[in-house]
Amino acid sequence: MLDLRRMMLLCDLAELGTVTAVAERRAITSSAVSQQLRVLEEEAGATLFRREGRTLGLTRGGLVLAEHARRVLGAVDEAISAVAATADRTSGRLIVASFNLGVRLLAAPMTARLSAVDPEIDVQIRQVNRAGALRQLRQGEADLAITCDYDFGRHESLSGLRGVPLLTEPMVLLAPRRLHASIRCRGLGVLADEAWATGIPDSGLHTALLRAADRSGFTPHITHQLSGSANVCELAAAGIAVGLVPALAVSEQLAPLVVEGLDLESRRIEVVTRSGRLEDPNALAAVRVLQEVAAEVEASITGSWVSVA
Repeated sequence: MLDLRRMMLLCDLAELGTVTAVAERRAITSSAVSQQLRVLEEEAGATLFRREGRTLGLTRGGLVLAEHARRVLGAVDEAISAVAATADRTSGRLIVASFNLGVRLLAAPMTARLSAVDPEIDVQIRQVNRAGALRQLRQGEADLAITCDYDFGRHESLSGLRGVPLLTEPMVLLAPRRLHASIRCRGLGVLADEAWATGIPDSGLHTALLRAADRSGFTPHITHQLSGSANVCELAAAGIAVGLVPALAVSEQLAPLVVEGLDLESRRIEVVTRSGRLEDPNALAAVRVLQEVAAEVEASITGSWVSVA
């Protein structure tokens, strides 16, 4: 009997191409991946892999099994969804993985609303970044993932997963009011000598700032590197630094610091699930409520701080 988790690794290898990439996706060691794939080969009773230098390629048999494995894994999810759909009412556990800001703005309101209309759905929220959330989905450790991805991001394949768009969130610049007119007239270069707060190196915040500065022809004087846009907002509020942050991180109190009329990056927020779970009534109920909450959140972006800025 072929093991489902080993077949997941086979599908990953067919998609990603290297054992190292599979190990990173699954958060296990490369040696553990190789060992499990060798066991799968023994279970299948056929040669599935061939060494190509340091790369582990798939034989024709490996490719055939990978294709069938995708169907099997999808069928398992479909079976679970079909069984859930036979119940008289929605009930059971629903694990939702979300990035930090998504917990407060989307996951928490969704949970509160869902408990009011479907109190027998037990929603459990886990805070995790996009890569971790997608990994939990693939490993069956989460049912839904609320993720964000910058326009310039290295978009990880959603193979075997299905994303439902929730909203598009623009980046905004937080700076002292006295500088707004100059920034709108002459661009971000006005802030070349200002202290900047941004994310840790290689984070979305950090990359967004470097890209924006490069387009404006200057190198930002980064003095503060922080984890999370909320911390960047705090330094901007205190007048310690200027910063580029996602719009949803800006509180109503900080709205006067937003410089309007700038062409900046944006990021997409979506809810992702495994393709075979799309008919699960619990997941469907949660996605519908998430879409309602997201529509209200998106309206608040254009209806609050924009009019104040």
